[in-house]
Amino acid sequence: MTRHASFFQQRLLLSLCGSVFLFILLGPTIAKSATYYVSLSGSDANVGTSTSSPFRTFAKSTRSLRPGDTLYIRGGVWTEQLDLMANNTSGTSGSYIKISGYPGETVTLRYADSITAGYGPIKARGARGYLIFENLILDGINSTNKTGWQIPDGNHHFTLRNLVIKNFKFNGLYIGGGNDIQVINCTINNQISLSKSTGERWYGIYFHHGSNGLIQGNKIYGNPGGGIHAYPGPISNLIIRGNAVYNNNTLAASTVGGILVWGTSSSIVSSTQIYNNLVYRNGTSGSGPASGIQIGYYVRNTKVWNNTVYANKSYGLQIGYNTTVASTVVQNNISYANGASNYINKGSSTTYTNNITTDPKFVNASSSNFQLQSTSPAINKGVYLSSVPIDYKNTPRPRGTSHDVGGYEQ
Repeated sequence: MTRHASFFQQRLLLSLCGSVFLFILLGPTIAKSATYYVSLSGSDANVGTSTSSPFRTFAKSTRSLRPGDTLYIRGGVWTEQLDLMANNTSGTSGSYIKISGYPGETVTLRYADSITAGYGPIKARGARGYLIFENLILDGINSTNKTGWQIPDGNHHFTLRNLVIKNFKFNGLYIGGGNDIQVINCTINNQISLSKSTGERWYGIYFHHGSNGLIQGNKIYGNPGGGIHAYPGPISNLIIRGNAVYNNNTLAASTVGGILVWGTSSSIVSSTQIYNNLVYRNGTSGSGPASGIQIGYYVRNTKVWNNTVYANKSYGLQIGYNTTVASTVVQNNISYANGASNYINKGSSTTYTNNITTDPKFVNASSSNFQLQSTSPAINKGVYLSSVPIDYKNTPRPRGTSHDVGGYEQ
């Protein structure tokens, strides 16, 4: 009996050792990411993992999503809310969940939120993050109240890419405490102020507070209150670069033109970088004093580099009101043909060098072509900036002996 038991114990030990060796050799089993599809012609009884067998509803398709997965939304006009809160849908670091319009198809989310200041077409508040949204049109035309997409406290690591956000009776995009939010290559236009009052000065992007934000490569136009409104903070490490911000501010009640950065005594705005932007024709005959780029109260260590600021109603570059605005660096900017003045500085310790406020000889300003003619006084007249290695169109800088002044490198 003892010899028999010993034999089986030895066999068991060898088997366990072999299993351990095989586990070490092959490594642990890693779940593969999945791709799902949802279509207006689909069915929630489908498997959802192929274009020929898509789900029908967002509710069903989001229930299946796990970190690393992708959901493709097929073309059409969707009136269902994309709710990521019902099932706590969230990615993880290194395993983002991507929700995208299907390549080559037009996907419009036209959910009409019935709640004032509600969730809007995408319901994703709370401590969820590592989410990518791309190739979608968010259209608020069906909304009858003040609501839009809001990314508030708790949200983090959102990437918004190639979206269109339009026609909301609210700010196009409200970021109210979300950290590490990236808004890249989006079009944000024509929000609607019903009352045209101070309380409805809707902006393209309202960055209320947060850290490590990126606003890059967007077209922001036709918004009644202004283009980009970063206020009241606290805000830190916000980068605003490579955007075209134009034809905003049609309201007498609004003082925001293209880009405004402004803090309060209890909520400082620090370390903002604003560069390679085209900021033009903000403000109309009936609007408030719309400046191109305005740095307001309680702002520290702002960098304003290589922007083209043209024909805004009020000031081109407006820096500060008193010593609460400190250590602003203004270099390599073109500020020309603005209504009140091309440059005004009331801050403290402002660095102002290598800027041009005389005729820069644009190729064709009337058609919004702000590239430089070969005879432009802006060519090679900038200071070298290692932090600005490309221009508005991603052309490498410098191409000559030094940086050109303004948004374009000749």
